[in-house]
Amino acid sequence: MARLRARIERAAALHRHTAALVAAAGPILDGYSPSAAPAGQYAEQHDLTAELRADANLLAPGWLGAQLDALAPTTPLGGPLPPTFVRVGQAHPLDDARFPVVVPLLRAGHIAIDADARDSRVAGLLRSLVLRLLASSPPGSVRIRAVDAVDSGATFGWFTGIESIMPPPVSDAEGLRAVLDEGEQWIAARTDGPGPTLLIVIASLPELTEGRDLARIAGLAHAGPAGRLHLIAAGWPPPPLTAETTQAPLPHATQIAIRNPHAWVGDPPGATFSGTGVTPARLNAPVYLDPDPPADLVRRVCAQLAGPWGSPPVQMGEPSRTAWLNYVAAGQRLDAVRREVIAVVAEHKAALKAARDDLSAIRAKLAHHQAYLTEVAQEVGGRPFELVPSWQETQAAAAVLTGAAQPAAGRRRGGAPVPASAPPAAYPQQGSRTATLPVSAPPAAPGVSSPAPPPPTGNLYMGSTAGNTGAIMGPFQQYPGTGGALHGPTGAQPVYRPPVSGVPAKQVSGGPVRPAAVSGVPVSVATNATGTGAVRPLSPPAPDSLPGRVSHALRVAAAGLKQSEAALATPDGAGTASSTRVWINAAVYFTFAVLAAVVQVPTLLAGERFDEISLLALPCALVLPALAFGLGWLTIGATTRRPTSRTPVMGMAISLLSLIPMIVFAAVLFLD
Repeated sequence: MARLRARIERAAALHRHTAALVAAAGPILDGYSPSAAPAGQYAEQHDLTAELRADANLLAPGWLGAQLDALAPTTPLGGPLPPTFVRVGQAHPLDDARFPVVVPLLRAGHIAIDADARDSRVAGLLRSLVLRLLASSPPGSVRIRAVDAVDSGATFGWFTGIESIMPPPVSDAEGLRAVLDEGEQWIAARTDGPGPTLLIVIASLPELTEGRDLARIAGLAHAGPAGRLHLIAAGWPPPPLTAETTQAPLPHATQIAIRNPHAWVGDPPGATFSGTGVTPARLNAPVYLDPDPPADLVRRVCAQLAGPWGSPPVQMGEPSRTAWLNYVAAGQRLDAVRREVIAVVAEHKAALKAARDDLSAIRAKLAHHQAYLTEVAQEVGGRPFELVPSWQETQAAAAVLTGAAQPAAGRRRGGAPVPASAPPAAYPQQGSRTATLPVSAPPAAPGVSSPAPPPPTGNLYMGSTAGNTGAIMGPFQQYPGTGGALHGPTGAQPVYRPPVSGVPAKQVSGGPVRPAAVSGVPVSVATNATGTGAVRPLSPPAPDSLPGRVSHALRVAAAGLKQSEAALATPDGAGTASSTRVWINAAVYFTFAVLAAVVQVPTLLAGERFDEISLLALPCALVLPALAFGLGWLTIGATTRRPTSRTPVMGMAISLLSLIPMIVFAAVLFLD
């Protein structure tokens, strides 16, 4: 009995440990946000944003890349060469990380937008692009032709007084064909060497634009960059109403897709923003297009362009090709980092869901385990066992799960001291490896001892139960029993894993020491013992994350609960029942034996008057003892929460008492 009570005390300690983990895990999981997990990737995005911002300032200085509403009124116009790169908006990879988005246009390609100027954001972008190009180009180097079917050219109504550079926009199909004719003549008359550039800006196509006109626009886009002709086409590709109006994306163009409230900027001509190299792709950050420029700024620029310039053009110079290559490379790395963020967040969401599932499951296990221990304790008797964790135990469990400092020792209710939890063991960090916070295992299951870990030697990495693996960095490594050292700057070593839930570790042939698998029925007890159900694998998703550590600790605790129940299923080690259980079983068997005997009395009395009933009384009397024993067996099993001895020998002996009426009746007949 003393040995049984010791096992119950260990099981109660395990129950308190698990209850403390459950009490601490709930608030921890409720306050955890998977979106905050990829902190390293967020920091790298800030660094990449700074690089992209610096490269954008080199590619599009002054009028080409500045915020138009922040430009000083005295900002000079013009430059020695037509600009190549121009700003279209500002990317927001993070709420506090932004950079200008610049794309190649003049002498490089085109810009296509999948919505036309009926969208106010597109209209604002078109006006800002035209203003930037007019203000930054040398006098007469850029000529603009506009097509706008919205309110008879209202999109460019602010640009007046510069008819020699930008005539009023056309708004019908005939005007569109005239602009296309001029563009085709421009390409046909091109000459080698420097010359002016023709820019066709399509704010919106006229209604019922014919398919052949759309094909002419695509042809101009294909031949335009070589002939110093460029397009800014809003509403492209056009709606695929018929086979003729169905058009492919504009060649040599940066495609901008309008979303709400942001936009996506596609790959520029001859480059890609894809971190994987798979095209077509886009800049992996939402872009907010440039808004309308101030009307006064547009009028002032047009007035300066219409009159003689008061100052010579500013020498901006040719944009560095290295800056553009760096800009594209940073965009590719940004794409890769943001994909990593998505993967990490998804993994942590899966870990959080698994931890919540484990928490729900172990709460049910705790309720079963508490009822189980209560029943066993009632049979043993003596003082009650404490199953509710103290405040110190709950805080210590929270500290283990989060890696915080654990509280000092206190006292349990009733005056019993509560030992302070030992501080986490030091886990050395090797090279670039980041050591994870150790998750302590619950007390060992009753009757199962845990082997002591081997002492560290050399640069041995003592891994935590979170499941770290990998190469160990260092100039010299040695492991006990290997008979030598692993030389070189890197080397893979066997990694020791502390045993969990009292499950002894085992040595895999040719491999490291690993904990034994936890099965549904522990091998240390009888095979007919059952616990609280199957135990989930000990390796949760994202084991290094906070929900992964919580999930791992809960699964380890669940395995311990199951083993403790299985160990208590045969408390004396031989399957014998306690004295209290013997008396209870005897009462159950005796009750059914009496009922079987009472049932026979009316039958035997009726047999004295009817011979047919007498013939049936004998076989019924022989069956009733077996029936009484079976009912007693089932009743004991149904009313007992845990597996216990049903004392079958005693039950069969007591069930034979139901034959007494038959024996008495037979004796009376014999004497007569």
